[in-house]
Amino acid sequence: MNGIVVIGAAAFFCVLQAIYWFAVSRRASRQAFLADRLGTDESLARANELLRRDENEGAFVLRLQGLIEEAGMELTVGGFFSRVLMWTGFIFLILLIATGRPAVALLLALLLGPLLVWRNLISRKNKRMNRVEEQLPEALEVMIISLRAGQSLEQTVRHTASQLEEPIGDEFQRVSEETELGRPLEQALLAMSERMATARTMRTFVTSVLVLRQTGGNLIEVLEAIIDTMRQQNQYQRKLRAMTAEGRSSSRMLGGLPVVFLLLSYAADPNYVGMLFNDPLGNILFGIALTLYLIGMFWIRRLVNPSK
Repeated sequence: MNGIVVIGAAAFFCVLQAIYWFAVSRRASRQAFLADRLGTDESLARANELLRRDENEGAFVLRLQGLIEEAGMELTVGGFFSRVLMWTGFIFLILLIATGRPAVALLLALLLGPLLVWRNLISRKNKRMNRVEEQLPEALEVMIISLRAGQSLEQTVRHTASQLEEPIGDEFQRVSEETELGRPLEQALLAMSERMATARTMRTFVTSVLVLRQTGGNLIEVLEAIIDTMRQQNQYQRKLRAMTAEGRSSSRMLGGLPVVFLLLSYAADPNYVGMLFNDPLGNILFGIALTLYLIGMFWIRRLVNPSK
């Protein structure tokens, strides 16, 4: 019993430390963001630091940075891992109190903590990108009206930002502010496209604007063509989701059944399920089952989401 109390106290201390460093990371991220927008000497130093850091960081860290930006979260990579540690420690405390088995609680916490945080990040990213895809046709229509009224592209971007809600309104507002601070419009639009790398229609829009700025042409006609293309793509996506709705529902049921069965079995007879964690053969069988379960869920996800 004393060992459980010590482990619980250590886990609680780790949770408090994770919360503290998570708050520090968010504050530092906001300060660096403001310095970068204002173009101070600190932003130049930070830019050089980022350039040096990108040479040493792996693809996973760079991809994680991109996901955080697409999700619109004010987090650094360190803040993300602090959040993972915080949730892992919190889940460990709950499971330790519920089961009284440190090994089982730690194993489940190490599995569920990172999974929940990662799932929340992906969910927020997908929700924000889908919202951007929905708002972009309206944004282009506002831009067409402004261009026909004789406004410049910079004025059009500023007007579009004032007429739309977040998230796309915030992105256009950021482009407008960066151009007012002296950043070329092409670079500001390219940075916006990089912040929303998975929004294909946004990349199409930015590429079209950049090409026309260099070669010349009728931007209004190009924007109208992009709107028609996006509407056809949205119609295709809605049809695809309708056709795969039954498969996605079945995949959720198949994915939830093993977890529900494990929980019900533990509630009925803890010793029966405990053999998976206490017996060496049970550990091997549990590892094989978990691996096959994850492979099967990934396979089913690819089947019901052919566009991803």
